[in-house]
Amino acid sequence: MTIDILLAVFNSERFLAAQLDSILAQEDRDWRLLIRDGGSTDGTAAILEEYRRRDPGRIVLLPGGKATARENFAALLEASRAERIMFCDHDDCWLPGKIGHSRAAFEERASELPAGTPLLLFSDLAVADEKLRIVADSFFRHEHIDPRRLELRHLLLQNAACGCTMLFNRPLRELALPIPPEAFMHDHWLMLTAACLGRIEYLPESTLLYRQHGDNVFGASGYGVGYFCRKLSLGIGEVRGRLFRLCRQAGAFREQFRGRLSSEELALLADVARLPEAGFLERRRILWRHRIFKSGFLRNLGMFLVV
Repeated sequence: MTIDILLAVFNSERFLAAQLDSILAQEDRDWRLLIRDGGSTDGTAAILEEYRRRDPGRIVLLPGGKATARENFAALLEASRAERIMFCDHDDCWLPGKIGHSRAAFEERASELPAGTPLLLFSDLAVADEKLRIVADSFFRHEHIDPRRLELRHLLLQNAACGCTMLFNRPLRELALPIPPEAFMHDHWLMLTAACLGRIEYLPESTLLYRQHGDNVFGASGYGVGYFCRKLSLGIGEVRGRLFRLCRQAGAFREQFRGRLSSEELALLADVARLPEAGFLERRRILWRHRIFKSGFLRNLGMFLVV
C-alpha cells in the first residue's frame, strides 16, 4: 500500500537535499513524495526540480504560494488521496527504517480494529545538532514529556506527538479536513481528531534525527530550570498568546465536531475556549476542574502562573 509523504518547504536550501536523500534511502520503497513550497526566495525551487527530474514517478511538486506551515500542510492534505499518509519536515533526516518500522506497527494495530477506524501512529525521535550529531536518543526523555498522555484533556494545551513522526490513514484525513484557520498546527489538529474520533498508537522507537539549528519553528530545548528561564525570556505576553491560540483551536474543534462529541468533551472544549475571556481565578478553576495538566512540574507551574 503506497504511502503519501507530505513535505512542506520554505527557504529550505540548507538542509533540504539531506532530507530528500534520507527519504530516497528508505528500506521501504513503496511511497510517493508530495511537496509544496510556501513561497521560498532562496534556492529551494532549484533543489526540488533537480530531485523531481531524478525520480519523476514518485516525487511530485504541487503548485505553491505564500503560506504558513499550517496552510502548506493543509493544502498537501487536501491533495493526497492515499490510504496511508506521513508528514515530513524539511530539515530532519529520516533513519533508513522509518517508513518500514512505522508501517509494520501501524498495520499490526489496524488489523486489531474495525475496518475504517481513523488511526494515527507516532514515534519517538532522536534529537541532533545542526551537523546531525546526536544530542539525545529520545526526544520524549530529553523534553520530559510522557507520550502516553493521550486523553483530550492532556492534548488540548500540549501536543504529545511531533508531526514528522506521524503515520495515519485516509479515514482520519477525511475526518480532520478542512483544517480551519484557528488550528494551532496541522499535526495538533489531527491528534485532537484521533483522540476524540479514532485511535492513537505510540511506537517507542526513534525513527528520525530531529535536527536543531536555531531556526526551528518548534524545537527541542531540553527540560529544567533553563527551560523555564527560556520560556520566561519570551515575555509573558508571548507565552500567554501561544496558550490562547490553543484555546481558540479548542473552540474551532468544538464547532467543527459538535455533532460527534460527547457532552463531557463539549463541556471541556467550551471551558478551554473561554479561557482568554475568563477572569484570573476562573481560568485556574477551569484548569483544575478538568485536570488539564502538562507533562512536568515546571510546565504546570508556568502555565498556572501565566494563564
